[in-house]
Order: sequence, then structure tokens, then C-alpha cells
Amino acid sequence: MKALQVITPRSFTCVETPVPDLKALAPDRILVKPHSVSMCGSDIPFFTGSKRHKTYPLPVGAPIHECAGTVADSTSPQFKKGDWVVAIPENDQGLSEFFVGQAAKAVKLPPNTAGDGTLSLIQPLSTVMNAIDRLENLDGKTVAVVGLGSIGLFFCWLLKKRGVKHITGVDPSVQRCQIAQKYGADSVFPMRSIEAVQQSRQNPSFWSPPEIIIEAVGHQMETLNDCFELVEKRGTVLAFGVPDQPVYAVEYETLFRKNLQIIASVTPVWSEYLVKAREEFLSAREELGKLVTHRLPIREAGQAFSLYESHEDGIIKALIDMSDW
Repeated sequence: MKALQVITPRSFTCVETPVPDLKALAPDRILVKPHSVSMCGSDIPFFTGSKRHKTYPLPVGAPIHECAGTVADSTSPQFKKGDWVVAIPENDQGLSEFFVGQAAKAVKLPPNTAGDGTLSLIQPLSTVMNAIDRLENLDGKTVAVVGLGSIGLFFCWLLKKRGVKHITGVDPSVQRCQIAQKYGADSVFPMRSIEAVQQSRQNPSFWSPPEIIIEAVGHQMETLNDCFELVEKRGTVLAFGVPDQPVYAVEYETLFRKNLQIIASVTPVWSEYLVKAREEFLSAREELGKLVTHRLPIREAGQAFSLYESHEDGIIKALIDMSDW
């Protein structure tokens, strides 16, 4: 089968590799032929070389984990050949003609739901749903979302559905701020979080500290510390953005003096939340599918990753068509 491999940072090559044999693997596995995959911000550092502990070349097919396709083979009683699924590849090796996934990290889709290829968005939606559930009762609360990429926009959309009183969005992109208002944000600040911090110091009326603030940027530590300052006293900071470094320089005194609560959220119980996200997404597929701004063939995966890294061309979410090698 064909697959892509990151040989050196920012460099894909197409390779030939054997189709995985499920009989040689642990039970309850499925072999999936992906039809479309989408990129997550957490994939980009593996492509760019920012993960300092990683050695290149990366494993064949890495780094992609948001995948939708059909089951080609199965050793699980839950799935049979031909089932449409959203599945998480083992070791995030989704850039292949076929990949192996655990049955516990896959969800079956209704027949004839393939359509426009947006089904891979069920996976990131499941992580956002899990994070919001960890915040418990949100009715009547005030919440700020720092970072309005696709994840931040999912947060805005779901928070509005959960009865949040006021949602504030923060992102330096004017375009993303405008989209956030369509997805539930009541007010937006088209600026970096540190700029919001600086302006709130100069003019306390500039910023109304929310009860909860969500860091949906990741890949550096500055925005998390900004969140400590921007949230109200005794407030909650949800750390959702994926870190690239194992150690963060946390402004602990701010956290301590303000009596803050910090909640980290990354991996849900997949068997539970992929099902929840499937129902949520299919009920609003047309609306949520509009977050896909770019579609590229698999042979242009490098361009897709580069666009996503640089946030160029108004990109929010990119789909890669896995049918044309």
C-alpha cells in the first residue's frame, strides 16, 4: 500500500509498505481504508520538527489521527467489512491507504453518511465535549475562549448550547473572531491574549474577567499564564491547548493568590465520547461542516500542513482527500 512519511521536518515522501495483517496483532482491531482525514493543531509540531524528543523519519503514515473511512477487515465483533467509521489510527498513522485502529477508539456511522467528507470532525468534537463536561454546570456562567481555531470555535458553539450566559472570544485573527460570533461568541477581542492583559492593566473597564477561561491555543506557555491573569478570582482555567514542551514556566503566584482552579483535559473515554460526538455532529452537520475551509488531495499533504502551520489563506480546518494518490 501507499503511505506518506515525514523523512525530515517539513518533508513528506510517498512510500510503499505492506498492508497490516490484523491476524498478527492484538484482538479487537479494525483495518480502515480512510476516505478523508483532517489536520489537528497537535499534528503540526511533528511535521515541523518542534517536538525535540522525536527522531526522524517519523513512523509511516504519521502524524494524523482525525480519520473517517470504511472497514476493510476486522477482528472485532462490533465492526464488519464495509462499515463506515470514524477511527483513531494506532500511533496516529492515518496518512496511509490502510491503517489499524482499536475497536474501542472507533465509532460506527449510519450507512450513506459519507457525503462531503466532514465526518472526521467527529473526533476533535469529541475531545471538546469531554472537556466541557469536566466543567460541569455551565448554565448562566461567563466564559472566555482564548484561541479561535476550529477547536475554539467548537467550544463557542457547544458552550452556547450549554446555556452559558456570555462567551468572549480572543484571537488575533479578525476573520476568526467574526466566525466565532456566528458560532456563539457574544463579544470578541481581535488581539493576542497578552495584548488583552496589557490593556486590562491600563484600563480595568476594558476587560470583564470571566468565571471560566479556556486556553485553546497550546504549543507555548504564554497564553496559559495570560489566562491566569484574565480570569476572575476563584475562577477556573481549562488547559486544553496541547503542550510541546514537558516543563512549563507557570506563573504560580498568580494562580495561588487568585485561588484559581486549573483543569487539564485532553483524552476522553473514546468509546463514550465518539458516540456522543457522532450524534451531536450528525444533528448539525451542515453548520459544523462549514468550518472546513480547505480541501486538498493526499499528494498535496505538505502544502496542507504548511498552510495550517502558518494560518494562511483564511484556513480554519483542512480536509485531505485520501482517494487520489
